[in-house]
Amino acid sequence: MNHPHKIALALQGGGVHGAFAWGVLDGLLDQVVAGKVEIVGISGASSGALTATAFAYGCHEGAGQPGPATARTRRIAEAGRDKIRELWETIARAAFWSGNPFVAAATLSTGWNIDDSAAARWADVAGSASPVAETGLGGTLSAVLREVMPEIPAIFALPQAGTPSLVIAATDISEGRRKLFVDGAVSPAALRASSCKPAPFSAVEIDGHLYWDGGYLGNPPLTCLAERLRETEANDLVLVTINPLRRDGPPPRSARHVVDRLNELTFNAALIHEINTIETVNRLVDAKMIADPPPGHHPFRHINLHRIEADTEIAALGVYSKEAPAWEFLVHLRDMGRRAFDQAWPTIEPALGKSSTWDTTSVCDHILSRKAILPP
Repeated sequence: MNHPHKIALALQGGGVHGAFAWGVLDGLLDQVVAGKVEIVGISGASSGALTATAFAYGCHEGAGQPGPATARTRRIAEAGRDKIRELWETIARAAFWSGNPFVAAATLSTGWNIDDSAAARWADVAGSASPVAETGLGGTLSAVLREVMPEIPAIFALPQAGTPSLVIAATDISEGRRKLFVDGAVSPAALRASSCKPAPFSAVEIDGHLYWDGGYLGNPPLTCLAERLRETEANDLVLVTINPLRRDGPPPRSARHVVDRLNELTFNAALIHEINTIETVNRLVDAKMIADPPPGHHPFRHINLHRIEADTEIAALGVYSKEAPAWEFLVHLRDMGRRAFDQAWPTIEPALGKSSTWDTTSVCDHILSRKAILPP
């Protein structure tokens, strides 16, 4: 009997564009139901944290449902799938009734890029005079969490067999460090912190610490998932990325576009540096230059990295659509994610347990200029 490939999944944040990961998970869960894949850990930041938490929450609900043991994996996977859909449906409904002007702009536009819409022009003019949103997904997030996931953090307090471990990231703005909330520590406040826009008076306080968006120091966090793979004797880490690594065309002009691109550069820098760390450990493992750990500790393993993305399509969506959770747009993003999964998976699946399918060496060499100090 073939055992499923154990993988860890990391979901990048990017405002409403995070619904892209919904479609990727929709495809991946078909593989889980078919017994080909087991998701042992999931991490995220910002909207990636919301999707990751909804998935893990649904899995815990599914694990508690009665039924034959032979169908337990299917119950868990389908409950996770349903909870992700419920999350994004509730976000769309809350945004509509709150009067989010970008929702109307997206619904009325002929395309999904609303950067030239009246709502976007108004926002550019209003600038700092506009009220500060509670989080990157707007002030409705608290109500959404109460409706969709009312039992967090209690539901994560007790481990359930067959459910993934959950990690979400936030940025401690006083200490300048990444804070990881794991399983039972994941709370509504932690989710708001992970999605919190840097702005005056917008930080989320937890236990006396103030937090902003987790993407600044982990979008998404990876090394924690590498540890999870070590614990489960697995090798494969799948990244779902939202922020394009490269943008062509003229430089950003408006203040909003400048800030957005700066955030993308910062978020991607955190990601690439963490990938560089995993790559370095891989080289040491392959060269047998890492000593065996003390008894009771899991040995280091070579981590295979895989990426699912739609950089070109997402780059064309513009900036303001990140704040436009119109249901039709969310479905468009979901379908985009599903297409990206269907395109990438035939390459990823045969490589599981064997090798990476993402050429991170070239990416790190290019972005970090790793070879700049070497002689010609």
